[in-house]
Amino acid sequence: MRIAVVHTAGAPCGCAEAVAKGLHALGHDVVFVDSAEIELKVGEISRSCDLVIDHTDTFRGTGLLRPFVRGLLEASGARIVGSDAGACFRADDKIAAKTCLASAGIAVPPGVAVTSKKQKMPGWLKAPVILKPAFEHMSRGLHVVATDEEIHERIAALLDRFMQPILVETFIPGREFAVSLLEEENGLSVLPPLEWRVHPGEAAVLTEAFKRSYVTKERQDVFRAELPPELAADLENLSILAFRTLGLRDYARFDIRLSIGGTFYFLEANTTPSLEPLEALALSARWAGWDYPALVEKMLSAALRRYGRHPLHRDENMNIMLPTGPVDLRIPAGVHHPPPSTLELAARLDVQEGDRVLDLGCGAGLLAIAAARLGAGHVVAADIDPRALEATRQNALANGVADKIEICAGAWYEALNGRSAGDAGLFDVIVATPPQVPGHHAFGPRYGGPDGTRHLFKILQGAAVFLKPESGRLWLMAISLANPSELLRELRERFHHVCIVHETERFFTGDEYESIETGLMNHFLALRSSGSSDFSEAGEGGYRFRNLFICAREVKTR
Repeated sequence: MRIAVVHTAGAPCGCAEAVAKGLHALGHDVVFVDSAEIELKVGEISRSCDLVIDHTDTFRGTGLLRPFVRGLLEASGARIVGSDAGACFRADDKIAAKTCLASAGIAVPPGVAVTSKKQKMPGWLKAPVILKPAFEHMSRGLHVVATDEEIHERIAALLDRFMQPILVETFIPGREFAVSLLEEENGLSVLPPLEWRVHPGEAAVLTEAFKRSYVTKERQDVFRAELPPELAADLENLSILAFRTLGLRDYARFDIRLSIGGTFYFLEANTTPSLEPLEALALSARWAGWDYPALVEKMLSAALRRYGRHPLHRDENMNIMLPTGPVDLRIPAGVHHPPPSTLELAARLDVQEGDRVLDLGCGAGLLAIAAARLGAGHVVAADIDPRALEATRQNALANGVADKIEICAGAWYEALNGRSAGDAGLFDVIVATPPQVPGHHAFGPRYGGPDGTRHLFKILQGAAVFLKPESGRLWLMAISLANPSELLRELRERFHHVCIVHETERFFTGDEYESIETGLMNHFLALRSSGSSDFSEAGEGGYRFRNLFICAREVKTR
């Protein structure tokens, strides 16, 4: 797989490099992306990478905007390893995270959010306290204040520096743990907790300088936590509850304090915990029996279970043999891959020397190239997708027919830019294989309306205008899922001669279409019961519909 690692260039840690080594050990291709360039790179990442590990530290100089990087990636269709942008915003917002956790019955240090230098502290909030900016992480701006007199002075300085609310929390003396969680095939696993080794009498907070230090040898400041069974069970259950409450995915780490009185206080939720081999997540994984590559593989597997293990569609080359000879096609990622039925239609077209041809929904350009190869004098290839238009242009060049193919942008006949039939010149042949999968509502690019005929009927209506009345031919590839009886009736209303030139069968399963949209198979069955769809059982839970290769001739004048 090809995996992008997004990181903040210049951040003083080796997370990105460590992950890359783990990915390389697993045989994956790795691409580094500086989060500062995410607006420029996001489209390329989503098209070319199977998964993205976003380990952005800050964006535009602040932790507040860190989840924005993930939001851009998700909006472009990138597949993220880890929590989504919404969960990252929630976890990074210390005020929101504390509120969510407290509402779920999880203890958090008592505190208040301060937004003004004039704001007074409640009487119950006494030093020592912890001050930290609400949207920063890596302990940026964190201070332990030992006296009440210092609190306002420190708060004022932090408000000036970070321009965001400052969280003032009661300091909780006790033991501090890093608890890592990872989604596995059988559910959410809590890895063996790590405990920080604290010397007696120290305030024992993990400072920014401490977190930014790069560890190169086995640590002496951590050890595997030992807890009585009852406390260990409480810690595990509370960690799972916190993970679910914040809506996290795949993996995360919590910083937790066990007070002297035996209460677990949740201090922080981290959706991008350090991934260096000697940091908490990797050490806990080691104690669970996983080496570093195994940890990385489990992170990837957690994401793939959500997205499905099918590989990302990348640029693909096809060599197709038609009666006129071979056609080489390059199909970019995101452009509809011509199915066998389109190849069958390309081989059956009756284009004559000098014909004018209109290819509606040209995709990668196969039918337009086939028509040009058959001797068409001029082919108009139309599509609404810029990727398809560019693919057709390049494929026409590669196959030596670019001088015959005019490329137009737009939906169906709108691509003719408002030209009337006289202006456009009447066509001898119109060919189309529009989306025609029925659905109870719109679900994606294959949607053809409630009974599948929405686009088919638009093409029929325009064909009567743009085809030559006596010699014009309309070629369609229609599937019997899409109300074939109504389609044929409409064709016969508009043309003197309608012929199903050829048929093939297509096997499918309910799961195939349910994976596209839940409820599609039940919709198909309901349409069949009403006579609006035609398919048959094929045994072992499968079905078959028919591909109908239709040629309609001689437009009826009304």
